[in-house]
Amino acid sequence: MPEHRAAVTPLCDRVIDMSCGIYSLTEQLQLPLVARGASVFCAPHYNVPVLRSGRMVVTIHDLTHILFPTYRRTVRSRTYAEPMLRIGSARASRIVTPSHYTRDCLIERIGADPEKISVVPCAVGGAFRPQAKEEAEEIVRRCHRISAPYLLFVGSAAAHKNLVTLLNAHQLLRAKASDTPDLVLVLPQPPRDVSLQSLLRKSPVHCLHAISDRSLASLYTAAEMTVIPSFEEGFGLPAIESMACGTPVTCSRRAALPEIAGDSAVYFDPGSADEMAWAVEQLLGSPELRRHLAEQGLQRAAAFSGVRAATAYASVVGSLLAAQHCDLATRQVSAP
Repeated sequence: MPEHRAAVTPLCDRVIDMSCGIYSLTEQLQLPLVARGASVFCAPHYNVPVLRSGRMVVTIHDLTHILFPTYRRTVRSRTYAEPMLRIGSARASRIVTPSHYTRDCLIERIGADPEKISVVPCAVGGAFRPQAKEEAEEIVRRCHRISAPYLLFVGSAAAHKNLVTLLNAHQLLRAKASDTPDLVLVLPQPPRDVSLQSLLRKSPVHCLHAISDRSLASLYTAAEMTVIPSFEEGFGLPAIESMACGTPVTCSRRAALPEIAGDSAVYFDPGSADEMAWAVEQLLGSPELRRHLAEQGLQRAAAFSGVRAATAYASVVGSLLAAQHCDLATRQVSAP
């Protein structure tokens, strides 16, 4: 994507554009050619070049494609996701996961070698930091025509994100109290699911798409809270982004979310609209609890710095480069 290219170009010696689509056969044919001669190939996803030999670091963010029932039953999961996760895990010299939850899933579900896995948590972007709430509210009002107070969801409309239960919980709250804040959904694109589209039309919901990090930071800051209802997450970046902006979080107690949010969130069962509504209600009814979680969240988010993540990832790659140099030196000494 052009914005990604613009971001990485200043940081690289060379950027190579590829015309193939992700998960495609063309990708598998082009990647080994592009990576030819590289000391270490770093794959940011599990779609590794299966024909490439040599040292490789594979980042596996989650196993949603094979763990969540909606995807697990699909042909794509059976014929691509699970085989590629197994191949990537086996071929990788080192595997990076963003959470211990994903690490454990890889070991239990795929049979990955625990010795090869390093947990490197995601980093919160520099745009996500505290700002004056009044200023953020004005930006949101001016740019998006949305007035505070509101509840915020950030993520996709994929089934495992559990938007339907969130919308049902919001309707329960509205039925109980007509002054319940509206719900703002920040999605990468409009949902394709027809039933979800119908539910959205019946709800007092604002849907936003293609939001910059700076604009998203203002949306976090102006929100009463961020709600994360996911059934499955390998990390849960919106939790840390929200905390970094000083906004409290209420989230599912499933998958990696308790590991990432720690004691800085109010938890609920994502399968229960009633419990989700209760968690939101607890925060709405207690300014003191919101302040407490906001303060705790700021401290927790500080641990997910870019420097810490980059240092940890560089250490993984560096260990492979060091091993390569040792192998090369050994061969030179052994040569007649």
